[in-house]
Formats: sequence, C-alpha cells, structure tokens
Amino acid sequence: MKKRYWLTPVVVALSVCAGTALAAQLENLSGQSCGDYTGTWHFVNNQTGGAAAGLLNATWSSGNACSVSPSKVLSSTQHFYCTGAGALLSASTNLPGRLVLSDFTCGEVKECDPKKEICK
Repeated sequence: MKKRYWLTPVVVALSVCAGTALAAQLENLSGQSCGDYTGTWHFVNNQTGGAAAGLLNATWSSGNACSVSPSKVLSSTQHFYCTGAGALLSASTNLPGRLVLSDFTCGEVKECDPKKEICK
C-alpha cells in the first residue's frame, strides 16, 4: 500500500537568545503518522547560511529514534532522511534556519505506471 503525504512547509522560528542562535526545532507537528507501518521521513533545514553539515534528531511514538547527518548539503539547505513508525513526536537540528518536514512515505512503496495500471 503506497501512501505519500506532502506537507505545506510551515516555518519554524529561529530562536535568538542573547545574540546566540539556538537549534532549529520542527513546529509543524500535527499528528503526522504512519500508524503501525514504518515510513521514510524527509526533513529540510532551510536558510542555513552555508553552515557545515549538521545533525538531525527525531523521535516517534513507537519509540523509534533517528540521529543522522544530512544526505545532501547545499549552499542554504540541508536534507535529512529518517525511518520510523508511529506518530512523529519531535525533530530538531543543531543548525540555524528553518526546519520543515517536507514529505513522508508510509508502508510498502510500489512504483506504478498510470498508463498501464501496473505496479512493480
């Protein structure tokens, strides 16, 4: 069963305290869940200002946790992928900028040809 969820990026505020930038926290949590299925979750940290590769930490209601370096580092964004089951509880990076959940895919993923209605 293929389920793909696309989310409208919600801005995560960059906190500034006494002139020191704090880590970007994901604030667009609204019950995103794969239920009992394991999913792949794609996070994007925008407006990093060319920072070196960061670290993303995420947790799910199933007890799954993820701590990963980015799969791609660009001049102003870093992309992170994690797997986890259940509802996403939290995610944060040690980077400045905005952290958003770009999309996530749950369960068994099959590629389908819409013209032929055949799935591989």
